[in-house]
Formats: sequence, structure tokens, C-alpha cells
Amino acid sequence: MSQRGIVSVRHFVGFLVAVSLVFSMVLPTRSLSAQTARKGLSKHDRALVVEAQAQGKSTVTLLIAAKKGSNRNLVNAIAALGGTVRFRDDDISYLRVVVPINKAEAVAQLSDVEAVDVDEIIPLYDPRPDGAVAPTPQTPPSASTPQNNPYLPTGDIGAAQFVAANPMWDGRGVTVGIMDSGVTLDHPALQTTTTGERKIVDWVTYTHPTDDGDPTWVSMQDQISGATFTYQNVSYIAPAAGSYRIGLFNERDPRLGGEVGNDVNRDRNLAGSKGIFAVLWDTATNNVYVDTNQNNSFADELAMTDYRVRYDIGYFGNGPVATATTPAGKMPFVVQTDGKNKFVNIGIVSGAHGSHVAGIVAANGMFGGAMTGAAPGAKLVSVRVCLFISGCTAHALIEGMTWLAKQGNVDVINMSIGGLPSLNDGNNARAVLYDRLIEQYNVQMFISAGNSGAGINTIGDPSVASKVMSVGSYITKATWQKNYGSDSTHVDNMHGFSSRGPREDGGFKPNIVAPGSAISTVPMWQFGGPVGGTYALPPGYAMFNGTSMASPQAAGGAALLVSAAKATGVQKQPVQLRQAINSSARYLTGRYQAYEIGNGLMDVGAAWNLLKTNIKTVDIKSSVAVNTTLSGFLATPGFGQGIYDREGVKVGQSYNREYTFTRTSGGGGTKTFTVSWVDNDGTFTSASSIKLPLNSPVKFNVAINPTTSGAHSAILNLDDTSTTGVDY
Repeated sequence: MSQRGIVSVRHFVGFLVAVSLVFSMVLPTRSLSAQTARKGLSKHDRALVVEAQAQGKSTVTLLIAAKKGSNRNLVNAIAALGGTVRFRDDDISYLRVVVPINKAEAVAQLSDVEAVDVDEIIPLYDPRPDGAVAPTPQTPPSASTPQNNPYLPTGDIGAAQFVAANPMWDGRGVTVGIMDSGVTLDHPALQTTTTGERKIVDWVTYTHPTDDGDPTWVSMQDQISGATFTYQNVSYIAPAAGSYRIGLFNERDPRLGGEVGNDVNRDRNLAGSKGIFAVLWDTATNNVYVDTNQNNSFADELAMTDYRVRYDIGYFGNGPVATATTPAGKMPFVVQTDGKNKFVNIGIVSGAHGSHVAGIVAANGMFGGAMTGAAPGAKLVSVRVCLFISGCTAHALIEGMTWLAKQGNVDVINMSIGGLPSLNDGNNARAVLYDRLIEQYNVQMFISAGNSGAGINTIGDPSVASKVMSVGSYITKATWQKNYGSDSTHVDNMHGFSSRGPREDGGFKPNIVAPGSAISTVPMWQFGGPVGGTYALPPGYAMFNGTSMASPQAAGGAALLVSAAKATGVQKQPVQLRQAINSSARYLTGRYQAYEIGNGLMDVGAAWNLLKTNIKTVDIKSSVAVNTTLSGFLATPGFGQGIYDREGVKVGQSYNREYTFTRTSGGGGTKTFTVSWVDNDGTFTSASSIKLPLNSPVKFNVAINPTTSGAHSAILNLDDTSTTGVDY
């Protein structure tokens, strides 16, 4: 465990400050006086509306975070403008509405709208590494690989060491939600926990049956009856005489391409291969029968129902099991029934991404040996929100996350999906709603920071949400060698693609970094991934890299903390979990700045030492002038959470920024906070303390004097002097 000085953590708040001097000249600025708060569609959303108009569409779908408690009024106002509601959740004041395209801006301007996004497809980043130079041969992982290893480097965040020291706190008793492309059901390392319990305890698809163009949703509007029957000129045998609903699943549907490749039964669609699978639904028992062998009989098929009920798993294809070089000749699936709309979903993964993420979190017994994910004792809930040939719909990311937080019975959530929006200030609808879900349902989300780096202010949405743990991508010299066959002159490294902060409003992102390169699990029907040209992996394993891999490392680490907390009766509210992780992370001194790494590399053991003190937290809101090209578009134009100046800054020219700090929790009276700086190169100076009464704004001045061009950033910490520090 890294040694650190005395850190008072019970009332500890950090703020990111950054100035960028790319040019040593004064750039034109606009007034930073208070302006009217931003309303209406963003530039990006207006562009989506224009694109829809060019395609001849008459309507557009809006995703709305309403002001809390105002859904009813807003629904009426939207109806008056010709809109209709397609999805509604009053608990978090969310609406998905379809409106006339010429009324989109009017809806966005309604007084009860807090934030609005135009629905779109969010691309899913391809995490496969691209080599640039000839690699040096390396040895592959195997059954003899220890739990602490550089291939899936959970030891870098202290997870492997924590489990070794505390084997009963290995994630057992914890369930992690995986919002992604779906988690494979056929991998040996994703079958059971360390205690022999089922690993994947729920599996749902949260695309929409009619709105998303997802061909795995089978319409079951038609009805038949009898022991035998004819449907669309084909004679079938029922499992028993009775009344059923029936539909057809078509593997040749062009929307089922991508990694699945229009071949669910893995017969390569050779001559004579059939592409249609009949689906029968007994609504009285909620049993579903899929004609997987295409013999026109349901009598020899498994009666299946929603996975959570009895964990039914079917298979398309009857090919051989995977070998060291040949993938499995069959694909697992589950079913999901929608009684309201009369659809059945054929639950298959849309790609390897979600399975790889799940393995990083909680795989158990990889390669048949000791190699595991960060929390091998944890259980998993899989939520597929991604399509097969594109990405993930924006509304599925909201509605699937809402289901997972409210009804998924999970303790921690990982989502390795996102992208760089036109204004990454955390005030779009999805970010607002994610914050509400964390707060209302006490489940912490870990989300990839994005792969748009290495530039400043490239942090991705929705990791920009204030209460989300945004995770950047770190890699050691040892992992670089084993997973790429290349070398580094430094032990600690950041991937160049890892998105950097701050948010457009100066908000603190990323929060932490974690290992972003890993060999992990993929579906057994896929070939193993070659690793940097140095060695091949067997089917079911691949090396991917990206912040998509960093986020589940952190989520798995958090699962260990929750596991330990549950076992010992320690408090584990999301705000306490965040504070323990942020306050104990190892800052990577010397090579990287605060805007790149946030608080630094997660340290599970150090975080537990803080969490077990039953951390008392305090909320402090901040407001300070921000000067960027886009700062006029912020929620309060020209003002944000942290100092972020990219315009009007000159080398050698000092200036001041005045924070307004407001303490909104932590008891009455006035509390004194020690002010300290992390990684300050001398650019920022301030008073060494501040007194904050409850709910009363206090001004705090920071003097800024940049002496060189380039980016200058630091962390400003407020530390409550009335609490006892924790010594490492």
C-alpha cells in the first residue's frame, strides 16, 4: 500500500483548478458577469434536429429531465404542443417524448424542463488494441498464472492483495450491475462465485421492442391453438394441446450483423441452412419455446421463462464445445417476456464488450486457475442496452439504468459506454438523471471517462455526472510488456487515449484512474484475441484496452469495499464510498497533472481503511468564473464548479478568481476548513483556511500567476479541522 501523510477525510472536499496557456498572448474574452441561465436545445441537439429534418422525419424523440415533481404539468404542456409520452418515470422526473420536429425547441424551452437531450445512437468504442511497432514475444497467461498478475492487473489497485488478506471479503454478498452489450452465459469463469453460487443472477434486454430496431424483439401478436397447427404455411407440433402466441426470429435480419454476423447457431449459413426460428409463448404459464433445432416441433424444446425466475438458458446450434483453438459451435440465449406489448426477447449478447467488462469486475477461475477479476465472489446482473450494428440508444442508457438502479437489486453499477458531447458540463438530461438515481437509490455508478484524450477537456458523457465516479485509463510497465510486447521507461503510465478533464464548467473529472488494459472473458463462440502479435489466446479470452476496461477495475474494487462493509456493519452510502476512494487514491506525482488523473490511482486497501471509520461527509457547493470559448453556454453562463480558464490568460500576468463556497450539510454552526493544494506548481495561491457556516455563501479568493505556457492544474482541498485524521 502506498504511504501517504496524514489526511483528514471525514469532511474533505476537492476542487479541480486549471488554466491553459497554449499561447503566451491575451486572447479576446467576453464578459463574465452573471447572465441568464441556459435554456433550450444545445448546438449538438439542434444539429440532430436538422439532420432529422433532412431525412424527411416529421417528429423527433426528446429525453427530458424535468424539474423534480413536475412531470404531470410537463406532460400536459407537451401534449398541448402535439407531443406524446413514450416512457415516464415520476420517481426521477424523467420523460421520453415524441414531438413534432418543429416543436422540439419549444418543448425544450418549457419552464418545467431542467435538461433535455435529443435521442440518438451512442457509438460503442472498439476496445481492440492497434499495434504500432513490432512487439517483443511474451508468455501468455495460463492455469498457473497467479491472482496478482500483469495480464488482468487487479493488483495495481490493490484488489488482489485485499482479497488475499481478506478472503471472506472477496465480493461475496455483493451484486454488480453491468450496463453494456450483454454478458455471455457460456464462459466457465462467469458461472459461479467463489462460494459456488450462481454468478449471473439476472439478464435483461433494455432496448425498446418497437422504437430501437432491435431484431431480437419478436412480435407475438399472432395466436394459434391445438396440439398441431400451421403457421405461415409451415406445420408445427406444440409441446401440448393448448392456446399459444407465436412469432418468428430471423437470424438473417441485417440488423443482427456486427459480431453476431447473422449466425446465431454458428453453422456459417452454409447451403441448406435455415435462418428462421419459430417462437411459441404460453401466456398462461409464461413459458416460451424456441425451435432451436428448426425441426418444426416444440415438443423437444426447453420450456423457458424470464431468466431471473429459474435461470433458463437455451442454445442455438449443437456444435462442439470450444477447444484451445476452435470456438464453440453454439450460442447461449435467454428469453424475456413483455406481456403489455406482446413481445418476446431473444436475449443474446450484441458483442464481446460487456462480457469482457464483466470478467474484469468478477471473473472467477480464468484459464481454469487462480486468475480472477477484481471481485471474484461478486454476483452480476447483465443489462443489454446496445444494438448489433450500431451503438446504444440514448434512451436505453437512461431507461436501462433506471431499471437497474431501482429494480436490479445491485450494490454497484458499471457502465463502460459514453462519448464526447459538444458541452461536457454535466448538465445534460442523462447526467442529471444519473445523479438522481445514485442519490435516490443508494447505488454508486462507475463509468468510463472516455477515449478522446489526450487533450484537456475531453472528458466523456455520462461520466461527467457529478455523483458518478469517472475513471481514466492507467497502465504499468509490466502490463505494457505482457499485453503489448512493448516497453516503457516508467512504472506508472497513462494511456494516451484516456480522456482528460476538467468538465467545461471546471467540474472535477476524471475522479480516479485504474488499469485500462486487460485480458478478460469474451463469448466462447468467438475466437480468442491475439495479443500484440506476441501470442494467441484460446476462445473465450481477449485483450482489450480503453477506459472501458479501467471503469470495471474500479467497480470491482468498490465491490470489495461493499463486501467488507456488509460483513462488518460499516456504513457504505455512495457519498461515503466516493469519499473513501477519492481521498485515498495514490496521486501519480511528477508525470501527470491533476486534470489528467484526478485524485490518482485507486487503492482498495487504503480506501477500506477510510471507509471503515464510518466517514461523515459534508456537501460544499462551489461557484466561480470560468473563461472558455464555450463558457457562455454553461447552465449559468460564465460560471462553473471549478476554475477553468482557457481564454484571456497571459504568461506573467497575474489575476484573481473568487470562489463562492456554500456548505449545505454537516451540522449547524460554523466549521473551519484547512485549505491545501495538491500538485500546485506555484501558479495558484490562497488563504490557508476558510470558515463555512451552514447554508451561507462565503467568498474565497485564489490568486493565479502562470509563469510558463501550457496547462497548469492542481487540486484545491478543503479539510474539516474538527475531525480526526487518518494516518497511513
